[in-house]
Amino acid sequence: MTAGHVIATGLLVLGVAIEILAVVGVTAMRDVYDRLHYVGLAGFGALLVGASVLVREGFSLIGNKALFAGAFLALFGPVLVHATARSMRTRQRGDWRDGVEQHREDEPS
Repeated sequence: MTAGHVIATGLLVLGVAIEILAVVGVTAMRDVYDRLHYVGLAGFGALLVGASVLVREGFSLIGNKALFAGAFLALFGPVLVHATARSMRTRQRGDWRDGVEQHREDEPS
């Protein structure tokens, strides 16, 4: 077994472990806002899986696509989580800014 295979296997195991943690978190949390934290985590697991494929295959069509897909999910996953949370808050309150000023006044300085 070469060093590249060991590194690729390590990245793959770590990426899959993060994905499993994200799935368990999404299923275990009761509140939609708590679940969104774990959805954002899943993008970083995908990035590690993509890096594993890149180490295994090298800079080729397969490796480049895997790295691009993982980087895309890691970069735009938090944007999706933010937009979803804002949409849920708007649906619950009518305006996402509703109650923000009151929350600021309640915080100790």
